[in-house]
Amino acid sequence: MFTIEMLPAQRGDALWITYGRPGALHHLLIDGGPQESMAEVVPALEARIAAIPGKADRVELLVVTHVDADHIQGIVSLLSDPARVPLFRDVWFNGWKHLQPEVLGGLDAERMTAPLLQHEDRWNAAFEGHAVVVPDDGPLPVIELADGMRLTLLSPTRAALTALVPEWEAACKAAGVLPGEGAPIVRKGWIRDEVLGGFDPDLLAQSRFSADPSKPNGSGIAFVAEYDGKRALFLADCPPGPVLRALDRLGPRPHRFDVVKVGHHGSRRNTDSAFTQAVQARTWLISTDGAVFGHPDPESLARIIVGQAKPPVLAFNYVTDHIGEVIADAGERYRVLLPKKAEGAYLTGLVVKV
Repeated sequence: MFTIEMLPAQRGDALWITYGRPGALHHLLIDGGPQESMAEVVPALEARIAAIPGKADRVELLVVTHVDADHIQGIVSLLSDPARVPLFRDVWFNGWKHLQPEVLGGLDAERMTAPLLQHEDRWNAAFEGHAVVVPDDGPLPVIELADGMRLTLLSPTRAALTALVPEWEAACKAAGVLPGEGAPIVRKGWIRDEVLGGFDPDLLAQSRFSADPSKPNGSGIAFVAEYDGKRALFLADCPPGPVLRALDRLGPRPHRFDVVKVGHHGSRRNTDSAFTQAVQARTWLISTDGAVFGHPDPESLARIIVGQAKPPVLAFNYVTDHIGEVIADAGERYRVLLPKKAEGAYLTGLVVKV
């Protein structure tokens, strides 16, 4: 068994991964969504963790990919009681002390860091407490979890972490992780242009690509997860170039996966044609309700459809008017996987088999 559940984290990510055999299941958690989804996502995570037997080490790994609000705020809430940290065997999070070797302190009071400081043996344990980072050369880091789950780190690079230093305090404020902050401050981004003429994959795939310049997104933790012959690619909000270069270090193209969790909720600045041609997968996961930035951008979906050798499956954890034409046009070129319906309305959240 190897499944990925996209919890209804609104504009963010909260991914609950389950793998193993009947009676011996294991779990990973990637991110926890923004403040807006806390009321639904955090209790759902608490219930899942409470159902796992044992006093500690209930979840194999918690990955906090980066400091943006739509990924970190739910985890801040979940770990507001530091006694919960030992429920996770390992917590991957690149904090202030990891950004560059000579940078120390400065943000030790931020709420994400505080509980980890009380349980430093759990903080980036697979990396002996050091940064979760990809070396400039040599083999990529490979981490073996219980019962054969294998993780290969693809991002971030040391340069990406160092580049984040000037933006760290601003990014943490945007994520609402400084004591004394009130309502969350969302870091400004771009707003997509309206696409006229309907959903035309061939036309949209030809649109000019401009890479995501965000330093927090570039510092994200991306990795390959392999279990029982199945492969999944988790892209956080990373731009495609560095991830593709890391994949090329693993072997020749095309890089084949069963499932890809699309980067940055399907932003047009995080999925380009070079990536979707080099990476071939059966199913592409899009986690967002389209709030704030209108993700997924149709250009990204088009690049996936056109770049794949076989018709892909686009899997959404929300059904909104924003993707109505994409759903309506599904057929021979691509299929869609949607949440279940109840009383004529779509639910939110989606579980996908890898």
